[in-house]
Amino acid sequence: MAQQGASPPLQQATLEALEYMFEEFLGLEQDKIDDVLDAVIRAMNRAEQSSQVRLAAVKALQNVVMFANFANDDCRNCIMTAICDAAKSDGAVIKHAAFGCLIAIASKYYRMLEPYTETILSLTTEALKGGVESGALQCIEFWITICEKVIELRKQNKHDAHAISTVDCSFIEKPLSSLVPVLLKTLLKQERDDDAQAIFISAMTCLDLVAITIGDAIVPIAMQFVEVNIKASDWQRRWAATFAIAGILQGPSIEKLSPVVRLLLDRMEDRNVEVRGTAVCTLRRVFDLLHSPACANRIFTYENLPRIVAVLGLRSKDVPEVSEEACRAIYFLAKGYESISSELGHSSELSPFLSDVFDVLCSTSALAKETPFRLPTSAPAYEALCEVVRVSNIQDYKASAAIGVLMPRIMRRLNEVLGAKANSSGDRRNKYNLLVLVCGVLHVLIQKLGNTFPVWRTPFVLLLFCRVLTFDSSAARDKAARAIGALARAVGPKFVDHMPILLQYFNAKLLFPIYLQVIGDIFHVLGDEILPHCDYMMDVLYRGLSKPMLKPAILECFGEIALAIGKNFEKYLQAVMRRLKDAADPEYYDDVLEEDEVDYSNQLRQGILKAYSGILRGIKDPKYGLKVAADLIDFSEVVCKNQSRDSNVTNTAVDVLGDFHSTVESWTNELIQGLTKC
Repeated sequence: MAQQGASPPLQQATLEALEYMFEEFLGLEQDKIDDVLDAVIRAMNRAEQSSQVRLAAVKALQNVVMFANFANDDCRNCIMTAICDAAKSDGAVIKHAAFGCLIAIASKYYRMLEPYTETILSLTTEALKGGVESGALQCIEFWITICEKVIELRKQNKHDAHAISTVDCSFIEKPLSSLVPVLLKTLLKQERDDDAQAIFISAMTCLDLVAITIGDAIVPIAMQFVEVNIKASDWQRRWAATFAIAGILQGPSIEKLSPVVRLLLDRMEDRNVEVRGTAVCTLRRVFDLLHSPACANRIFTYENLPRIVAVLGLRSKDVPEVSEEACRAIYFLAKGYESISSELGHSSELSPFLSDVFDVLCSTSALAKETPFRLPTSAPAYEALCEVVRVSNIQDYKASAAIGVLMPRIMRRLNEVLGAKANSSGDRRNKYNLLVLVCGVLHVLIQKLGNTFPVWRTPFVLLLFCRVLTFDSSAARDKAARAIGALARAVGPKFVDHMPILLQYFNAKLLFPIYLQVIGDIFHVLGDEILPHCDYMMDVLYRGLSKPMLKPAILECFGEIALAIGKNFEKYLQAVMRRLKDAADPEYYDDVLEEDEVDYSNQLRQGILKAYSGILRGIKDPKYGLKVAADLIDFSEVVCKNQSRDSNVTNTAVDVLGDFHSTVESWTNELIQGLTKC
């Protein structure tokens, strides 16, 4: 670079070599680095240089600057002057590379950039006027990097308030506050091409980070923009104002942001669909980020609820895109009440509106004759139904009445979905998804009603769930099976009266792991009441063992059954122990190398261990128990010697042996008590 009369191609090649060399630290002394830096900056500043040489110099500087003595005022000023001059270049490529240098500097030296923020802000303003070619994206990326560094530092120093205030807030708030109007102006640009869209997305990302960084200081600046544009005759200005609200929701206090709910509700009734959709989406974010009734300061009060529910109900009937967002807003509105216990009385705030909310969501998700399996439009409605039911206060009369009306509506909906014909693979896929969603709502309803569930409905809803078990969708079957378990727990011992319905759908072909877990739960609910059906159910489980993938879950189910029916399991003990020994045969585990085979063998070991544990704790006679214990000890020794076992198997073995110790101790105490009485 110091050679006099060096040709431009040679200079360019040298600079490119320096760029690659300084991608990693070379261990050079600082004075050597300073010489390289000086040569690179001279190449950038020479007006007579070709654009290719200047570009190569700027790219080289981006790496060299990482090793510069940036703390030195003269060095730093020289670097920043060269970069800012390059950023004013007429050449778009050089301009982009210069902004790339600024981003690199911001990532490492942002605390030293205070003297240059006004200049960089001026460059940003000019770049945004010129669009992508002028380096607008790189300019915004510079400020994004600054904000991310400040946010990161705050997290690191969250226990050191002095460090936070002196290190980042002292100088960064002013330039960021000046940046906000510049970012907001990008929202008003009406171009919809790819470049304009990229700038818009970057500006919104930056606005969001600026709000997090400077907090309340952004609100008056942004709200000034909002107030000027939100009632404008031009719908794009109203849309931009609504989007501006979405960009400042994280960072400022709830007190400062409280006016936004009213503004958004107004825009949700806008005559333009894009404005309405953006307003609904933003209100959904407000509920997600800021809605917490437990806090002293709330983003909205109870007095606002009637209008909120009414407007959301209206928007749920809008075009599909708006309708989906309205349902998601209802979901997050309800979710905000999760942390409030019913004892405090807050969770009943929604009670007066539940009937209307349920009507809205059921109407939104209704099956259409032409397209009965329409998704994803109906999915947010079902998810919102689940959340609203989950947070409802069942002790409140209005809530209880509304849930009582909703239950048969959802049962009819499930029956409609089951009966609707799917003519294509897409329809079948959507039908399965709908089965998952509707079963999920019924599951939540049953859990919410608990022991107040109307028992007379049991056979009807059970039959619906059982029909779902026959479908070729693992997700739908799992959801239906879990709902059956919830139904059994809600109904309690009287569920035995409805076992004949369930047993029609209990055969080896219909078994799957979640169903087997639920069968274990039902045994625990019914206890000895299930004994008349035990022989048939055990026979089905024996036949199910012919399916290798079901074997771990079936063996575990044996343990749950033993635990549930206690000494009555002795009738099946010999047959079960024989099957456990077969499953524990070392040939299943020796020379297993394939990952899938290793996983399966570990699942099988866990199933065997859990079966032994349940049997030992369930049967009461030590005479039988000691025989089981001997087999458990033998199998535990085999497990210990096997090097392919995973941590889950080890943890299960430890737990089972701990249970075994407690069981043997109780047997010993019983025997000692018997001897003492004699």
